Amino acid sequence: MSATFPFEKIWFGVDLDELRPIDATYGGEPFDLLPIIDKKYLDGNFSYLSNQTVKEIDEKVPDYVDKPFKPTQESNIFKINAKWKQKIDTIQNNLPSHIILPTALVKFMSAPIAHDLIPSCTACYFDLPDRITPFTWLGEKGYIFHFYRDQQDCLFWYYYVRDTGESCILASAIPFEDEGIGNELTDEIIKQEVFYTAENFEEFIYRTWIENILWFNIEEGETSDNQTQKLCEEYVNHYKQLKK
Repeated sequence: MSATFPFEKIWFGVDLDELRPIDATYGGEPFDLLPIIDKKYLDGNFSYLSNQTVKEIDEKVPDYVDKPFKPTQESNIFKINAKWKQKIDTIQNNLPSHIILPTALVKFMSAPIAHDLIPSCTACYFDLPDRITPFTWLGEKGYIFHFYRDQQDCLFWYYYVRDTGESCILASAIPFEDEGIGNELTDEIIKQEVFYTAENFEEFIYRTWIENILWFNIEEGETSDNQTQKLCEEYVNHYKQLKK
């Protein structure tokens, strides 16, 4: 059973045309309307990532558009990058010794080639801060750091872990790492501006990946990668069923 957190459960997704129209950069979707992600895609391998699909999207989108994603010729997409490994190690070392970051998070964040295989129609990109931030609002005692952010900083995605070890992914427009921001925040603000957006890192990555693939499918034409298209169809069918 997953832990209970004092945050409203909202997924911040992108417009999916008639499937899920959103008249904004991001829209909040209640959890009970979201497609359930099959656990076999949450095994820590991220095997659904498709270089072919990203290559096709990259070719279709004009070069003048900011594209924080790109195809690769590297066969090992989880090749560790020393700079990124040092960043995630610094975060781990700043946490209390009894708190260990998820293996899947460390693996993914240490490998920028994998980051490049997550297309974003809103130019979001992966990023890590220099430090963690204590989180003590709403009766909580834990630590928070962002790992993904909107290009214009209108939304950040955070890994939140309690001192007791329970964790989740939060979304907020609040830049928690900005100096002095903590002095301006109250429980009321946190309640209104911080949202539980995924149970874990892998769930967030999968849903972010597939929804952005769907956006590009709608706007630029479907991918020719059969496995990716099959996963997209599974996701789309959920929304089609909701409309019946």
